Amino acid sequence: MPEWSNIMGNLRALWRGGVERLGQLRREWKRGLLVLAIFAGLYALGALMPPGYDWENFFGQGRLAPYFMPWTQPIVGLFNWPLLFAVSVLALVWRSYRYHASPLTLALIVGSLPTIWVLLFLSNIDGLTLFGLMILPWGVPLVLLKPQVAAFALLANRRWILALILWGIVSLLIWGWWPARLGLMMNDPQWHSDWPQDIALFPWGLLIALPLLWFSRGDEDLLMAAGSLGTPHLFPYHFIVLMPALARMRRPWVILTWVLTWLPLSANWLGPIGWHFGNLASLAFWFGIYLNKTHSRESQG
Repeated sequence: MPEWSNIMGNLRALWRGGVERLGQLRREWKRGLLVLAIFAGLYALGALMPPGYDWENFFGQGRLAPYFMPWTQPIVGLFNWPLLFAVSVLALVWRSYRYHASPLTLALIVGSLPTIWVLLFLSNIDGLTLFGLMILPWGVPLVLLKPQVAAFALLANRRWILALILWGIVSLLIWGWWPARLGLMMNDPQWHSDWPQDIALFPWGLLIALPLLWFSRGDEDLLMAAGSLGTPHLFPYHFIVLMPALARMRRPWVILTWVLTWLPLSANWLGPIGWHFGNLASLAFWFGIYLNKTHSRESQG
């Protein structure tokens, strides 16, 4: 009898487990269908929207400047504009959802200057970098498509650093010593004349960035915010990879940081110096996230 009772108990447990698993699969199936429907809607919306300047004149034509990573064209060549738009928006919302963004915060994330600049004005590929952040370590090649801010996130995890090293070795074997070409162009004085919206504070920004990077250990958003102060090349729209982090801040910091992301437009009235108001966003992102983390730890303690 005890053996029969054990057998029946095991069968009931298996039945309950099967029912629970079936329910879980059903929920996952419904979630998958919802994502697919959203993706289809975004693709259709992208097909109705005219692409921005960069896609129309460069990415969509396969004409890339030599300062892009050598694997950019093989990856971007897999996309058309509607597909890039759909993937970019999904990546933005996915990362925001992971941080439990409220409806208001999500609206601010989508309606920020970096998001609008990337998706509507330029139709640039920063959304692929954001998607790469969500699928690390496999997303390292995507993260490095636009490494100016996103690459610092790789320092948060040893596996990601290892993936970075491995991809670096593979890329050198395939494309040769490509970092030398990139370095020559970045050090050309003509660069800043051609790109007044480059607000990089390098090398002096490292005086602020390095201590903040130390305090950012293990946190990819803090690392990106700190790294944006020391990166050698930074346009204000590169903050799109940090926009979902608004959901990690308390409400006053959310509003302040969102407003600061719009201040580079003051260059239209103040001249080139106005672009550098974007550097304030670096500090707002860092302190907004860090102070909220500190407050959360104190509340739990």
